[in-house]
Amino acid sequence: MNDPIQVRHASLRTLSGGNFTAGGQSTDVTWVRAASGEVLLYKRYVPDTARRASADQLTKMAEWRRSLGLADRAFLDERTAWIRNVVVDGRQARGVLLPPAPDAFWRLDNGASVPRDLTGLTLNAQRAKHRARDYVSVPQTIARLGHLLSTLSFLHRNEVVVGDHRMQNTLVSGVLLPPAAYLIDCDAMLLRGVNALPLAEAQTMRPDHLEAWPSVPDERTDCFKFASMAVACIGKHAGLEAVVGDVRRHLTEGHAEVLHEFLELANRHASARSLQSMAETWRRYVTDTGKERTRGNGQLAFTPWLGAPSCVREKPAVSPVHSFPAVAVAPVAVAPVQSAPVRSATSRPARGGAFAFWFVVVLVGVGVCVIAAVVLYGLTKQ
Repeated sequence: MNDPIQVRHASLRTLSGGNFTAGGQSTDVTWVRAASGEVLLYKRYVPDTARRASADQLTKMAEWRRSLGLADRAFLDERTAWIRNVVVDGRQARGVLLPPAPDAFWRLDNGASVPRDLTGLTLNAQRAKHRARDYVSVPQTIARLGHLLSTLSFLHRNEVVVGDHRMQNTLVSGVLLPPAAYLIDCDAMLLRGVNALPLAEAQTMRPDHLEAWPSVPDERTDCFKFASMAVACIGKHAGLEAVVGDVRRHLTEGHAEVLHEFLELANRHASARSLQSMAETWRRYVTDTGKERTRGNGQLAFTPWLGAPSCVREKPAVSPVHSFPAVAVAPVAVAPVQSAPVRSATSRPARGGAFAFWFVVVLVGVGVCVIAAVVLYGLTKQ
């Protein structure tokens, strides 16, 4: 990967406007083709964000991804829309280039592919039916949250804090697909405690009752927001703010207590670093064959899920990136081949042998002529 991280706007070719809701720190998101030929999303910053953004820190974030080993980089790319390039104008960042989410994280809405975010998991069966959306059962929900927690654990182990962690920035796979989650808006994350963009947090994700809320997002704030989203999704009620009975009954007592500690910014478990085992347990609420299970009410073993099953209403969709034609591979430049002088098909040794043969023939012929002349001269003398 020797291509430069910082690129000029002029090197990009705009393909199409993105079907995304603008807002926050960006004016729009468009599909572009980079100089490498890859189709990416160009997230253009609003003027105020562009003035305050750190092109150097954004570049360090992209460099960090490139510095990872192959396995870790593949893990990151599978689960996050991490920065690929920084679009600059002089020394100022104008925006970033990001990869599109994989096909599993898109759904059809009025005939157009749109990202499927975490808010769909808060819908109960009745509201999902009313909105013609999939109903995602509790086991399917917990399995997706387990995938998200695994990603959060990986980021925290690598000194990355999500910061603006909320449902709209988290995509999830369709109910017929393996449970998975995908984080977007990664340019707003903090690498080694340093933010590249002005800090921004959704007010709905900040608690009013906690006086110890830090001024700079950290692992504790990430875990608080994860727990808030988990409680709302498992309880199928976007307004839940505590680990109430409707949520506890689907979890073991230990895992319910971890969520409670997250919501209190408690120090014992207020970090996803050590929670990979909890993440893997949550992922097993759905088997590899799609069977839904539960492990609630203090149970140590999984049992079949007997609650409301998932219901599919959404039509399958794929990423809009597939609508753009692939770039033809440029032909390899080949130096013109100069015509060599035409040579006889006879080799040098063969030509030498032919010359000797004809020399002998001529010599014999001359000898015959001489002998004939001598004989003729003798006859005339008689």
